[in-house]
Amino acid sequence: MSKFIVSVFDSEKAAFEGSRALKDLHQDGNIVVFADAVITKDDQGVVQVQEAADEGPIGTATGMLVGGLLGALAGPAGMAVGAAAGGTAGWISDLHNVGIDTQFLSDVGELMLPGKSAVVAEISEGWTTPLDTRMEKLGGTVFRRFRADVEDAQIEREIEASNRELDELEAEWEQAVGEAKDKLQAKVDAAKARLTALNENAKNKLASLNEEADAKIEKLNAQIAKAGDDVKAKYEKARDQLKADFEVRSAKLSESARLTKEALA
Repeated sequence: MSKFIVSVFDSEKAAFEGSRALKDLHQDGNIVVFADAVITKDDQGVVQVQEAADEGPIGTATGMLVGGLLGALAGPAGMAVGAAAGGTAGWISDLHNVGIDTQFLSDVGELMLPGKSAVVAEISEGWTTPLDTRMEKLGGTVFRRFRADVEDAQIEREIEASNRELDELEAEWEQAVGEAKDKLQAKVDAAKARLTALNENAKNKLASLNEEADAKIEKLNAQIAKAGDDVKAKYEKARDQLKADFEVRSAKLSESARLTKEALA
């Protein structure tokens, strides 16, 4: 399972050195860096992205974390702007879907004072010592959080609930007559529309999950090819676990989509 890390430094220069250290650790086979970014908070408290996370499926989750940090670190004014724009609830929900809670943001925020900078990344590591040692030498403080993907489970639950609702409405419709039947038909149509949207969401999630898994497996395979014997087995285990997790999640999403299609038939 991959992890999110945020390493906070006293200066922008140190943060970019930390970013280079991450890449060196990746190049040496000590860790796998899936995506990384650098953010800064100037003396006036303005938070900016100085080096963005990689685009594409492998950088999406890191981009979500960066966005969440930008909102959280902006303070009450930034939160208010985000809420007015309708964005705060969105990025909080996105972060929840990848396993990041507000406590993690708060922990980082307590250290990320004006003038400080941070490296944000999603990584896989055989052990914590190589990364911690390099970051500490540069004056960095590392925060870690295992990534967890809960969105597909939420989709599954919503589909199950909508299927039950549709079954109940259709059973009631069969017994109704006259005006009551017409009103129930409208509810049936609305329930089918929700199921159609959920089915499309499940298919889109499955496609993005497949793209991300392929990209991560490619990076892990490249790392395995050059890793020393002391960490190669750990990366092989990480790759095999990623494949197994993908197969389980893929099967659940596929089954949810199948049940939805049957309900709509």
